[in-house]
Amino acid sequence: LGLGTLCSAAWAAPLPQRIASPAITQTDWVRYALRLHFVPAAQAFAQSSAALRDVLAAGGNPATARPAWRAAMLDWERLSAVSVGPLLERRSARSIDFWPTRPAMVTAAVPNPPQTAAALDDLGAPAKGLPALEFLLWQAAPDAAQCTYAAALAQGCATEGQALLADFEALAARAWTPDTALAAFNEWFSQAVGGLEQLRWKKMGKPARSGRASDWPRATSGSTRAAWQANWASLQNFLVGTGRSQEQGSLNGYLAGENQLALSAQLETAVALLHTRMQAADPARAASVTAAMQALAQAKKLLEDKVAPELKTMVGFSESDGD
Repeated sequence: LGLGTLCSAAWAAPLPQRIASPAITQTDWVRYALRLHFVPAAQAFAQSSAALRDVLAAGGNPATARPAWRAAMLDWERLSAVSVGPLLERRSARSIDFWPTRPAMVTAAVPNPPQTAAALDDLGAPAKGLPALEFLLWQAAPDAAQCTYAAALAQGCATEGQALLADFEALAARAWTPDTALAAFNEWFSQAVGGLEQLRWKKMGKPARSGRASDWPRATSGSTRAAWQANWASLQNFLVGTGRSQEQGSLNGYLAGENQLALSAQLETAVALLHTRMQAADPARAASVTAAMQALAQAKKLLEDKVAPELKTMVGFSESDGD
């Protein structure tokens, strides 16, 4: 099961009553978060981006690559929902998910597809990655040049996916100390808050305000709701895990280990409400989007105003923030 399936299943009913709350050091928590959340997400994207590359490299009708694109896109949403470590260091979102799409720049780049990895790196961010691929794959009748260009872009996504997996696996194998774990904890907490805000504003609020259906993320492929839910599923997994037995690497597991049971209960309540709202969110129903955005804002406020002070951490500006 993927992260999204696991999270949806976990919240089909309330979490069972907490009986014991084992203490978790920040060092242990970082290891758990990598093993239970980040490495599996990186593995999933590495596999699905490689599958997309292989479909396009084989030639044929680009429409046959659409399911592979959707799978890779959803895995990317899960991996990048809380952008930490290698995702930030490599600035992976610039090469994989520059959005909104710039169709004119993609069209201009098609006649001269990159022939080497270096040439692909030199290509402007708006002309590559998953959004550019979406534009190409959903053309009514893509020509040979567009197909060649799409294959090159898919190769780039797969290469980045493999590099991210290698870096996350190296991070998981690292000998963590209290000092390095503290730095990671502070960064990852901040990035989770930034992820909630990015989902609330960039992926929901800003396109809703424009009033143009084409401004919704993944609109060309009709995958807006699926993308929202995949992104939220990963945030949910980071915040509360997928059940009591798998929550050590979640923020909720750490809260419980710190005996912050009242805050843990508040977080569980906020996440349960947010899950319901995110499952119902639909670009075609403005009220459902507004309700989801309100729940996202409430969860973010809880983390900033109550959880952060108790855990002696703070929220800083990051790439997850934006206009």
